[in-house]
Amino acid sequence: MKQNLFPTGKPHISFSEIKQWKECSYRHKLVYIDKIDTFEDSPYLHFGTAVHEGCETLLETKQVDRDKILRVMKESWQKAGFENPEWYSKQPGWYKHEPVETWEAWANSMWDEVLDFLDKEMPGWECFEAEEELYEPIEDLEKPLSFKGFIDGVLKVPKKRGKGHEYWIIDWKTAGAWGWRREKKQDLGMTAQLILYKHFWAKKHNIDLKDVRCAFILLKRGGKPGKVCDIVKVSVGPKTYEKGIKLMRSMVKTVRRGMYLKNRNSCKFCPFLDTEYCS
Repeated sequence: MKQNLFPTGKPHISFSEIKQWKECSYRHKLVYIDKIDTFEDSPYLHFGTAVHEGCETLLETKQVDRDKILRVMKESWQKAGFENPEWYSKQPGWYKHEPVETWEAWANSMWDEVLDFLDKEMPGWECFEAEEELYEPIEDLEKPLSFKGFIDGVLKVPKKRGKGHEYWIIDWKTAGAWGWRREKKQDLGMTAQLILYKHFWAKKHNIDLKDVRCAFILLKRGGKPGKVCDIVKVSVGPKTYEKGIKLMRSMVKTVRRGMYLKNRNSCKFCPFLDTEYCS
């Protein structure tokens, strides 16, 4: 069994690995193969976790225990020291400190609008699954390997024309007040996540690809009332679908060959820049 493991030492890959590899295959090697830990805690991670948890319960029960979730977030905030001037004074120039109460207000404004937004965009929706795990074999490889992922939500929605339903795979993304730039919405490094989720989810449930649709639901920090939520639909036609599958296969192939090239265009925000690991 060991000889069949991927160079990372695992029997599976995830989209986050594929994204890392696409940005810089050498960085992927440092993180996933050499196991060099560059984790840096941030308010965005704790906030995202809290918001996702609330959205998950909204899908399942149409209710959210705000006090409990925000209490846990606030405790983690204090433990990490995000309110300490010594911490936030050391952050990059782009980071703007906001008190935890502001983040709590942002979370509440998101939860306030999620259900009405889904009702407007996907009339008659019902929750098929919230936080669904994927662990599916990747087809046509010389050595076995699986794809692992977690889908934030799958909604079952009546078709606008004709009988039956279609399934919407959605992924929550917290974003700034203005949402995403056009380039980000079209970046394969983003859209491939939903392309691959669609591929493996449809296979898992034996559902025709044409009945599966995908979208990112943007939840905007500081968004104007009534416009906190936005939808970025990912159209997965034959060409786009093929691009996503090809990206995954290229990643598997080159990593197994031991090809780790440095992408100098991805250095700016890389944690390894000007360190002993990469210069």
